[in-house]
Amino acid sequence: MAKFKLPLNRTELEDMEAQGLWRGIALSRKIGESNEKISLEVILRIHKIIFENAIPTVAGRFRVEGEDIKKLKCHEPVPGRLVKQKMYPFWAELDSRLAKIPRYPKKQTITQRRMWFSMVIDLAAWVQHQISYIHPFCEGNGRMARLMTNLILSRFGVPPSRVKYEGENKADYLQALCQIDLHGDYEPLKKLIAESIFDAYRKEREIRMRNRKK
Repeated sequence: MAKFKLPLNRTELEDMEAQGLWRGIALSRKIGESNEKISLEVILRIHKIIFENAIPTVAGRFRVEGEDIKKLKCHEPVPGRLVKQKMYPFWAELDSRLAKIPRYPKKQTITQRRMWFSMVIDLAAWVQHQISYIHPFCEGNGRMARLMTNLILSRFGVPPSRVKYEGENKADYLQALCQIDLHGDYEPLKKLIAESIFDAYRKEREIRMRNRKK
């Protein structure tokens, strides 16, 4: 049986979680760029690698009965006993929507490419909100929501979303989630994701141009 080193204090716990998050980022990127089917088991595997050292008791599993979460800003997550019941339909719709988007569009018009990009962003925003809304884990729901967003983007060859969810942008992010919770309006969240992707494209182009001048 594996032995876990329990963190001695809050700082050590945060260090363990940060190291786990980097491993989760690497794993989600690897899965996104592969042909591996995105299943509930894959989601749990990513969660496990983040928390297996820091909080092994919650790593790689969904919330269960008695593990309820208090009301968030604009909604109350489902009780633990209903999490699995909610996650299966989520996965079924995710699988269905993934199958409808071509992975590498070729020989398309600008209009067709824009439609394709819009479909990818729609799906990425939907995934992020669904995980945030269900809050299926005892810890790390926000991190998992954003990792799954980037996994979806990488599956279609789109740069990861680098939206800053802390500081000055946190209020915009939380309000975007509330806009979906209260009104079913995904546009603010889609805009945040798309703008961060365009920013990533611009930075990549600037780096390539600088390298050419050397």
